[in-house]
Amino acid sequence: MRVLLVYSNSLGELLAAPPIGLAYVATAVRNAGHDVRFLDLLINSQGEQLLRNHIDEFKPDAVGISVRNIDNLVHQRLTSHLNVLTRQIAMIRQCSDAPIVLGGPAISILGKAALEHLDADFCIVGEGEYSFPRLLQCMEQKADYRDIPGLCYRFDGNIYDNNPSTLSRFGASGLEQWIDWQAYQRRGATWPIQSKRGCPLSCSYCTYSAVEGCGIRKRDARDVVDEIEHVSRTINPRCFEFVDSTFNLPPSHAQALCEEILRRNLRVNLTAMGVNPLGISRSLLALMKRAGFNSMMITPESASDVVLEKMNKGFASDAVYRSAELARQSGIPSMWYFMLGAPGETRATVNDTMTFVEQMLPHKGFLSMFTTGIRVLPGTELAKSAVDEGYFEADEKFQQPVFYFSPTVSEAWMLRRVCQTIARQPNIVHAAEDSHPVSRRITGGVYRLANSLGAAPPYWRFLPHVLRIPPLPKLRARAASRQSAG
Repeated sequence: MRVLLVYSNSLGELLAAPPIGLAYVATAVRNAGHDVRFLDLLINSQGEQLLRNHIDEFKPDAVGISVRNIDNLVHQRLTSHLNVLTRQIAMIRQCSDAPIVLGGPAISILGKAALEHLDADFCIVGEGEYSFPRLLQCMEQKADYRDIPGLCYRFDGNIYDNNPSTLSRFGASGLEQWIDWQAYQRRGATWPIQSKRGCPLSCSYCTYSAVEGCGIRKRDARDVVDEIEHVSRTINPRCFEFVDSTFNLPPSHAQALCEEILRRNLRVNLTAMGVNPLGISRSLLALMKRAGFNSMMITPESASDVVLEKMNKGFASDAVYRSAELARQSGIPSMWYFMLGAPGETRATVNDTMTFVEQMLPHKGFLSMFTTGIRVLPGTELAKSAVDEGYFEADEKFQQPVFYFSPTVSEAWMLRRVCQTIARQPNIVHAAEDSHPVSRRITGGVYRLANSLGAAPPYWRFLPHVLRIPPLPKLRARAASRQSAG
């Protein structure tokens, strides 16, 4: 079969995320014997016209669309990705009768509700490397597809969904075969590496279990480093990023990866998202630095014991403070993520978090990122508890963007509190700032300059230095204050 695979997220944020999940699927579909064409709309400005051109030329027998995000998760500058997806599907319907199959993290979160709101034929929840080739086989042979794991489908006027399954083993993504890396590199992207799947944690707001399952499935460290070595030799990206939900849980796996990189004497730059305070230690950070980590993202979400307990984070504020001290001692630049407004949030708990940031993260090696308001996603513990508490109606499905704000503290006050700290401590960023012309010019200029100089991403690690340059602190504080007042 001729299979067109589309990475649909054309609404790129400043930092472009390469389509590692769709690359896994594309490789599996090609290995199953199909003719695959890969269309990446994120880095192409032609958008829907380019999609139309590919359909007219390729004449696919099936179209698979990967949807990474439902929206941008920022209440103050909310942008829906599903609106663009709706237009893309309508355009496909105009010029092709090929069945449309939706997949990707956003679809795994929405489940069969995606078919209730989008004009697609099928959805695949969870990992698609097995289910999608199986569906294609059933299409080709006109066989019954209704027992395929993770498949959502229409039948006799109803919508059904099957429980997803997870792969016991997986290997390299094969991303280098599918994308134009230079276009990503110009936008400061890092090369994604997945060393394990699944997350055993139970954070109340998180959907990782819907996307990857709860059980951790680890790749052998030698296999992971084989992939890094191959990509380094053939593509030579400036930085690799471990995109596991929690890089350092279990710590032994992160340690094995670092030791294997050191054993081979690879000269690569590395970073990691999702470094969890539970697995941070002095010895692991030292090993990470020796292996080539130029940065890391740490995700405490709060520094208040009350809020951390409500979020089911699995650690208390003492672990957050300890992580900050160890990160400072390691010398590895780090971005810290905080979400204000969760259940249990009050002015006092907001002050707990802001005090932590002011006392522990004022240094040039730290960048603190804030959001205010918690995007409530279907299937999460937060969604269930918010309905039980009467915050949302019992029939709320959470498919449209809705946010939780603790009733004991106002959104406006939280924004003002963050702005107060920004005025004194420039290495703090609120996610809503990305829409402001001043902030976009600053960040865009830093990224363009870093790329032109051949610097290794991620480029956010340069922002704490740049944001201190006069008169930027005053300009940002003024802009942020006007935004919070509005």
